[in-house]
Amino acid sequence: MINLSVEDAVVFATDNNISVKTAKNNLDLLKTKKNTSWNSASPSLSASGNLNVPVEKSDNYTYGVSVSASIRLTTSLYTQIREAKLNYESGKTSYEDAVRTVELNVRKAFYSLLYAKENIALQQRNMETAKQRYESNLDKFKRGQLSEIDMLTSQVNYETLKPKIDSLIIEYDNSLASFKQMLGLEQNSLIELQGSLEDLVPPEEFTIDLNYDSVPAIRKLNESIEKQKNSLMATRFSAWGPSITASYSLGETNGADQKTGNRTWTRSNQFSLGVSIPLDGWLPWSSGAMSIETQKTTLENLELQLEDEKTSVAIKVQNSTKKILQQQSQLDTLKKTAELAQKTYDMTLKAYNHGSKDLLTLQNASDSLMSAKVNLQQQMYNLISEIMDLENTLGIPFGSLSTTK
Repeated sequence: MINLSVEDAVVFATDNNISVKTAKNNLDLLKTKKNTSWNSASPSLSASGNLNVPVEKSDNYTYGVSVSASIRLTTSLYTQIREAKLNYESGKTSYEDAVRTVELNVRKAFYSLLYAKENIALQQRNMETAKQRYESNLDKFKRGQLSEIDMLTSQVNYETLKPKIDSLIIEYDNSLASFKQMLGLEQNSLIELQGSLEDLVPPEEFTIDLNYDSVPAIRKLNESIEKQKNSLMATRFSAWGPSITASYSLGETNGADQKTGNRTWTRSNQFSLGVSIPLDGWLPWSSGAMSIETQKTTLENLELQLEDEKTSVAIKVQNSTKKILQQQSQLDTLKKTAELAQKTYDMTLKAYNHGSKDLLTLQNASDSLMSAKVNLQQQMYNLISEIMDLENTLGIPFGSLSTTK
């Protein structure tokens, strides 16, 4: 038996979830690319050998070996290194998003199972009460103290509850199987969920510290803007920046001297340096100039999108906060309704046992009590889901807005 708290479930999921593992592999690759982003400045090395044998004079052959090294430096080297660094930072954000998405899904599934489990327990207690009522009515009927209609009615009320409970259990088992898959657990694993919905109910008053730097949607746009700035710089370097090439070669050739006939080694040693400066980029109608204008427009659009996203996030947070406060108020009302329904049922049951209330009145009171309890649990789950969605929007740790963390 595995006793699982919601935090334990999150750990299982982040360790075993496929999407998290995939995001981690992508992040590791981006880190490798970042650490080797300077490789365009690495010299190109080569070695060669040759043998020349004349067809007519086979003894007048030559052979040789040579090595060469060349390097090409451009102003875009800086932007290439920076691009790899920005891609790695973006990869970290993507990895964190994958982890948060899995955590959000696990937490919602966990509390959904708690709600379903509590609902089943409520229905089973209701069925047990209906069973006891039926057995009591059956005894009264046999003693001639109750009509057959009332006895049969209590029997039907009891027997119709079992199929409903069976259906709820099947739904719970299916959800539990999906939950195990999400956590990477074997389907035959026995787990016991620890916790209750009341643990996550937020305090009646709480404040939201909206930090745009921690909001995932804002962070992604800021990263896109930084990438676009780097892309614009790279385009400018490509259009205007010079490039430097340098090469060095060393070789030796063995061949027969034409005068003496003796074989000797001839050495070659050469170094070259070149500079290339593009001029087309300075022409306002050139493709390079147009590329720069395109990159500038894209950057301006991203900056406008960032400002709009900040407004959207502020509105979303404001609406979510209002909705949570409204749901809290509804939760208080449902608690009072459940308490009233419990008192009404207790009084009706007492009156029924004394014969001053009929079976239908008692059944209505029982149904009202069950409905009030189920609605209370449902409202708790809805409130918890809304809180977690707000925490996800803000990019803050889950549990920051609840009474227990």
